[in-house]
Amino acid sequence: MPSETDSFGKTVLLVDSDQRLRDTRARRLRLYGITVHTVGAVEEARALLEANTYSLVLVAPRNNSEEVIEFHRGIRRLHSTQRVAFCVGPPEYISVTYGQNVIPMPGRSDTRADRLKGRLASA
Repeated sequence: MPSETDSFGKTVLLVDSDQRLRDTRARRLRLYGITVHTVGAVEEARALLEANTYSLVLVAPRNNSEEVIEFHRGIRRLHSTQRVAFCVGPPEYISVTYGQNVIPMPGRSDTRADRLKGRLASA
């Protein structure tokens, strides 16, 4: 796979064996203008990393933590400065339990709409 770069220069390698989550995560990252290469296994990722470097390697470990640890060590041997992050839980936008027992963040009250409502109420 050629090393392509988006307009911001950000290219992410996403490693996730769950295709549905991998596709959803990739789609979400692409919304931010990030180029995403996806693979379903660390073996495929190793092959890409031998030929390319990425802004970030994002790994979603599933059941084999030893394989992921060895993969991380291999990345460090190949590219000592390669940035690596691990997905340790489903983000809200793809979680099957989203909305259950979630404490909402307080909203910003000083929005343009709020100011306009205040002006209309005081008129």
